[in-house]
Amino acid sequence: MAETNNQNLINNENLSEDKLSSPDFSQISETPKKSKFKKNLFIALRVLAVVLVFLIILGAILSFVYYNNFKQANNLALQAKANLELAIHKMVNREFDEAATLINQSNLQLTDAKKLLDEVILVRHIPYIATQIKAVDKVLVSGIKLTDSGERVVLLIHDITEPLQNESITYASISPAQKKEILNKIVESEDLLYEVQGQINEAVIAIDSIPEDKLVKPLREGVSPLKANLPKVKDLIDHVLPMLQVVPKLVGFEEPETYLFLLQNNHELRPTGGFIGTYGILKLQDGEIKEFETDNIYNLDKSAQPILQEPAPEPIAFYLEQKNWALRDSNWSPDFPTAAQKALYFYKEENRILQELKEQGQEIKGDSDTVITDTIPYQPVDGVIAMTPEVIEEILKLTGPVVVNGVRFTAENLQEELEFQVGRRYYEQGIAKSERKEIIKKLADEIKLRIFGVPLHQAVDILQIAYRSLDQKQILIYSKDPQLQQMILERGWGGAIKDAPGDYLLVVDSNLGSLKTDQFVDRFIDYSFDWQGEDLVAKLVLTYKNNADFTWKSTRLRSYTRVYVPAGSQLTSSSGAMQNDKVRDREGTPGEVEISQEYNKTVFGAFISIEPNETGQLIFEYKLPEQVKQQIEQNYYSLLVQKQPGVVHNLTLALDFDKTIESALPAELETEWFNTSYQYSMPLNQDKLILIKF
Repeated sequence: MAETNNQNLINNENLSEDKLSSPDFSQISETPKKSKFKKNLFIALRVLAVVLVFLIILGAILSFVYYNNFKQANNLALQAKANLELAIHKMVNREFDEAATLINQSNLQLTDAKKLLDEVILVRHIPYIATQIKAVDKVLVSGIKLTDSGERVVLLIHDITEPLQNESITYASISPAQKKEILNKIVESEDLLYEVQGQINEAVIAIDSIPEDKLVKPLREGVSPLKANLPKVKDLIDHVLPMLQVVPKLVGFEEPETYLFLLQNNHELRPTGGFIGTYGILKLQDGEIKEFETDNIYNLDKSAQPILQEPAPEPIAFYLEQKNWALRDSNWSPDFPTAAQKALYFYKEENRILQELKEQGQEIKGDSDTVITDTIPYQPVDGVIAMTPEVIEEILKLTGPVVVNGVRFTAENLQEELEFQVGRRYYEQGIAKSERKEIIKKLADEIKLRIFGVPLHQAVDILQIAYRSLDQKQILIYSKDPQLQQMILERGWGGAIKDAPGDYLLVVDSNLGSLKTDQFVDRFIDYSFDWQGEDLVAKLVLTYKNNADFTWKSTRLRSYTRVYVPAGSQLTSSSGAMQNDKVRDREGTPGEVEISQEYNKTVFGAFISIEPNETGQLIFEYKLPEQVKQQIEQNYYSLLVQKQPGVVHNLTLALDFDKTIESALPAELETEWFNTSYQYSMPLNQDKLILIKF
């Protein structure tokens, strides 16, 4: 029975194979069904076609409904633009009343255009069109705020300049009484100007939020100039406003102010900007320079220094072999208020000593032991103003070249030519070494005339030079008046070492016997850290590339460098420190890092020397203190990097937090967003604050 069943199964399998191998298609009597996918695709296409037709019809209806709104809004915007252009022309011609009226008309036209656009509702939900309309909205909002501000500012300018009828009037031609009246009106308008500042800030935010790359070409071309120019307007008013309370006091509008003036040559870098080769007395009254006398600083230092016998800081004593301190080296502290007070001390004490020598009938010796008959008469001062020659370069860009003693000074050759005149040319001309810096005084007198001769419409350019120099620490100010000094520090013009709740970094290089080599040196700061177990370990690499040759004004770089980091930081390793340069230490003995505490900071100090056309590095590794670790644990991090006056380092940050970064200011490149590290490079041309949230 089993055999029979098996045979039947085999026969059935053979039969199935025969049937599958040769099907009889002639028996199929109905058409094959379409695939389900093709059928669904056909239905979808038909639905899409219907939707497109509907959208076209809807678009045509909406275009018809809103056509007048778009057309009228466009016409109003064009009229507003024309009125603004005419207003600018009127302002140039000092027709301020007419300019204010035109700006007011422009404001009304932009407001009406915005109302018309607000009525356009339905199409705002269509993605591409919505982007364009939102952009126009923001442009109109910005225009309304700017014209509202502009009208009031123009009326203020009219009120201020109304007494000054002459179009070619200059600062020098305005009487002291007129200057006081102008200043009083500006100060009285402080509330208005702060309100204007707020409106400009809102306008900048609105314009910055427009996605320029998604706009149609005509709209994009309209937005681009606003994005380029609005920040400049904001920058101007942001800097002018802080000056309103401080400048009148500084320049002697309330009462005359007398300052000890220090010219710091940043080609020979020192902690607060450069070597003090020239000092002077600057007296300001009613916004005018009433007195400005300068002299070679060695004429004051030379005879007084060995008598005063003030012990010099150890690095100056060792690397310059100069055991006694003097005014020319008074800026050893990188904290300018401290350095300024030391300068005032030396100025007073050295003058006292010279006066005693005169009374005793003894000779006074100046530069190179040249006997001098007199120095600048001593007088009490109210503060200190220090600046680098870079400020003069910026002024020469505005005023044009100046000729002094047959020498043509330009923005491009100023420092080089000055160094040549006071470093070598004086000897060829038979000028005594003690008098070799007389040319600086003559240059200052000529530049003063040029500045005060600048037409009033260029006053903004002078202000820009002033606040840029203050921001970049090319000008530093100290006042003995506590109230005025506080205002100076609040605005960041005092060169003070600041407190920081989180991470902190300040690199201070001091040229000790390198001639004027610093102008040829490229400087790089690379700061990084990462977690090593429970410790947050930082690594600071300072790279110096000496591009100089051996000449009369350049040589090997000899720098005593101090690094200021958060208090409580612990140095774990270092490299690159030297005992001295290769001439004074032929064996190349490694130097030691000096660790100290100052200004609520931990300080690492080391000496390094780099030969011409060579590169050197100082490297410090250290554990950051608990305060920085706690910030990160609380999902927040701040780093204040302060700039040394007189120099621009190239700063690179590579900070690994082991936490995903949510936001950062300044922002990284978009490709670096939302990871655990912060990568950023920038020129350190002013103090920088980095803020990060996790």
